[in-house]
Amino acid sequence: MKLKNTVALITGAALGFKEGGPSIGSAIALKFASEGAKIVAVDIEEEMGRKTIEQVIENGGEGIFIKADVSKTKEVKDAINLIEKKYKELHILINCAASYEGNIFRNVVDTSEEEWKKIIDINLNGYFRFAKFAIPLILKSGGGNIVNISSCAAFNVLKNFCVYPVTKAAINALTRTLAIDFAPQIRTNSICPGFVRIANSEGDRTPEEIEEWINNISKSYPLKRACSVDEIANVALFLASNDSSYINGESIIVDGGRIVSDTHEF
Repeated sequence: MKLKNTVALITGAALGFKEGGPSIGSAIALKFASEGAKIVAVDIEEEMGRKTIEQVIENGGEGIFIKADVSKTKEVKDAINLIEKKYKELHILINCAASYEGNIFRNVVDTSEEEWKKIIDINLNGYFRFAKFAIPLILKSGGGNIVNISSCAAFNVLKNFCVYPVTKAAINALTRTLAIDFAPQIRTNSICPGFVRIANSEGDRTPEEIEEWINNISKSYPLKRACSVDEIANVALFLASNDSSYINGESIIVDGGRIVSDTHEF
């Protein structure tokens, strides 16, 4: 087992809101548990967060759920303290929590300061808070790995979609600073997915509308299909394990080649 005798903290680890559908955080939790890690699933969504741990245990793993808002410093500190009390150590931090709430499909002029600050406080500052308070425990435990879930939106942006890409670009910069400041004890890398099929992005579409939507998106990807949450979890496992022992400070793009493709037809 690649993560035997480790403790892994995963933020944004709840299953999808739609009756426990797929999410990146829960897929990582299940993958890591299958490789021997004790899982600490952190999320603001308690019902689906607990369901993630239920699945971990049903599959023979071990773990706990902690309800915490990544935008609240006290709740982040309390979560780390609880982990230290429960397990005495921490080896892996996966920052995955993100917010898509509100109308974030706006340009800078149309985005309110309140909306801007809220998304940054969750998507970026939440990563900062968990790194700040988890790193001392990881160092105390002998070192380990941090994996930040970023996005290809850090490189390629959509029109009228300003704040989300800003947070993801900043996450990659945060990744590099952590990689330099805390090596060699801690390696830090980020994953930049393209479109990933998760329950929370399906909205109110019917099953038929979802399939049509996914098929249309898939046409723009060289592999002609959407990425699954398990494919992101596999990369997270690679980065969190000794298989990637000489990779540090990198942002790994996982988008089936879309970012390097030219879709122009002559």
